[in-house]
Amino acid sequence: MTDLLNGVLLLGLFAAGLRLMMFPSERTLRWLILAVLAGLLALVAAVNWAVDAEQTPGRLQAALVLLTVMLPGLLGVQVRQTDWLRHLVRGAEEGTSRRGSGLPAARPGPSRRTWVPGVPAGLPPSESHIPVFADYVVERRVGVGGMGSVYLARRRSDGLTAALKVPQERYLADEKFVKRFFREAEILSQFSHPNIVQVFNYRMSGGEYYIAMEYLEGISLEAVLEERTMTLPEAVQVFRALADALRHIHLHKVVHRDLKPSNVMLLQGAWDGEQLQPGGVKLMDFGIAVGQTLSRLTMTGARVGTPTYMAPEQAKGIRTDARSDLYALGLLGYEMVTGRAAFEGGYESVVHQQVFEDPKPPNQVRRGIPSRLNDLILSMIEKDPDRRPNLDEVIAALDDDILVDDAFEDADVLALAVDDPQGTLRLLDTGGKLRQSWGSSGAEQGQDLRLPGVPSALGRGGPGQLLVAFGQHRWLEGGMVWVLDSRGRRIRQFGRYGLGEAELLRPLGLATLGDQYYVLDGESQQVKVYGMDGSFRFRFGGRGSAEGEFRQPQALCAGGKYLYVLDSGNHRVQRFSAQGEYVSRLAFRLERGSDDLRPLTGLTVDEAGAVYLVDATAGRVRRVDAEGAPSAPVALSREAGEAPDALWLLGIGPRGQIYAVPRGGQLLRIYSPSGDLLGTRNMYTPVQALSTLRRELESPLELEPAAQLPAG
Repeated sequence: MTDLLNGVLLLGLFAAGLRLMMFPSERTLRWLILAVLAGLLALVAAVNWAVDAEQTPGRLQAALVLLTVMLPGLLGVQVRQTDWLRHLVRGAEEGTSRRGSGLPAARPGPSRRTWVPGVPAGLPPSESHIPVFADYVVERRVGVGGMGSVYLARRRSDGLTAALKVPQERYLADEKFVKRFFREAEILSQFSHPNIVQVFNYRMSGGEYYIAMEYLEGISLEAVLEERTMTLPEAVQVFRALADALRHIHLHKVVHRDLKPSNVMLLQGAWDGEQLQPGGVKLMDFGIAVGQTLSRLTMTGARVGTPTYMAPEQAKGIRTDARSDLYALGLLGYEMVTGRAAFEGGYESVVHQQVFEDPKPPNQVRRGIPSRLNDLILSMIEKDPDRRPNLDEVIAALDDDILVDDAFEDADVLALAVDDPQGTLRLLDTGGKLRQSWGSSGAEQGQDLRLPGVPSALGRGGPGQLLVAFGQHRWLEGGMVWVLDSRGRRIRQFGRYGLGEAELLRPLGLATLGDQYYVLDGESQQVKVYGMDGSFRFRFGGRGSAEGEFRQPQALCAGGKYLYVLDSGNHRVQRFSAQGEYVSRLAFRLERGSDDLRPLTGLTVDEAGAVYLVDATAGRVRRVDAEGAPSAPVALSREAGEAPDALWLLGIGPRGQIYAVPRGGQLLRIYSPSGDLLGTRNMYTPVQALSTLRRELESPLELEPAAQLPAG
């Protein structure tokens, strides 16, 4: 029993000491564990003395050996395990064993405000050993990396301040390592650019090994992004400086291959107000860069770089070129303007995303990003290198007032309701491109619209108006249906929650015909009619299977002189007059001669009165014109993850194009009038409602630019 207790206590002693060696920089924790170690050692002595006094010295010897091994951790430094220590461990009491391992590196602490070339942020400096060099006087060590240390030094000849990057002695016997270590110096010595860290000289002979670089004080871009989201003018200026630096190194036939925020430095005094000073940004760490004369040092097909910023061709192990750097710069630009990385997760997850997935567009992550800046970043992170722009084109775009967005003056637009905190109402142009976002927690570009949540239905209102219903927000004061103008301003509100004749329970369809608003209430299964001032007029419908009644109404549309209601429970679309009188119905037999009807899961009507229905059985959109004549159907396809029984949200564009997305889906399809797929647009968030809108633009919309770059 005593031996078991000894083993447990000594194991605890060893584990505590190992913890100290792994994280020696935590002083409070170190002294706390030291006290625990002393207590454990005293307990071991007491227990062994009480049981067997003769064996106690031997056992205490083993405990003291372990304590000796742990002294580096207690002192907060790391030392190499020497031969005498190995022999001492072997000479410990028989029956006591220990598994030895190399000492791990210290855990990074908070981001530092002073950068040392090639050293990860947060590593504590140490004065344990100061090397001596013929040309430099070393003042102190300022950083420690996994492969070496960095020292602040002054050149003997002229007093120039420099940062000396010195490899660890144990790696100097490895010829390949030495070549790779000094490759950075060989590459950097070719460059002369204000945005690239400068190398003064380097030495790898006569027992001296170092790279002398300019000593910079400031903060890494990584630390900046961890603390806050950059303003758009700040992001664009840093973006521009890095693009120019990359263009310079590419002219020297060098590819950086590891562009990331931690390899970008913002110097102290980099900003004069909102203006970035020349040389205020430095691109650094060319440790895995490759050029024509150095490519032999890197295996073809090896994955190099940081996966978050790794181009798809790098992830695949394909030979990289300047276009891979441009991809990484695009991802860096993405992170600067949005405040978050385009791809996140573990190593393999990020690599998979880099190869097979597209990130959410920047302007869907952060509102107010101009469309031209959004499009530039997306073009830079194309999966196919041939589709990416070159750096000359990128710089020209950044210099061309990229923060001044083009006025969105399209009359015909597509409105989507989405579950997204960056804007629950989106306006797309007729090509499906996002142009504006309304709602969420604040207003965009001077708009005062604040939506209480995700709309349950959208529909056309009067001229230039959009109807918006909030079926899940019964507490709304003033009503569950809002009327918005072309600028997204609320001009009217009606339809309070309740059981009254004029009140609503669950609005799920909106339409306008003549001078009246129509609201389909899914709970009462009635259509309630209001005047343009929001006053209640009448209602029609109700539960049942007879003409003019509904069992499960799903959608409401207006076109020509009629109103249409999709009733999924009765598998039909019913047509009503503006006064709510039943006129006719549309339905499709399941088979010829059968009395069963095909399920219908989508409805819209164009301005000419043609009705578009989704035949769930066939998976097609069927069009029936105002005279009742059908046309060729349009085939629909569902993507993986889309609910097979979801209602299709449909819209018809000004040229007859068909917009379709299943409710809760993210992929918007755009079809030609003849049924050809023109393209798809990923909304990257579930779509809950859709409507076309014709805005009134007597005078151009006066949109304020998202931001202005400072002059200079």
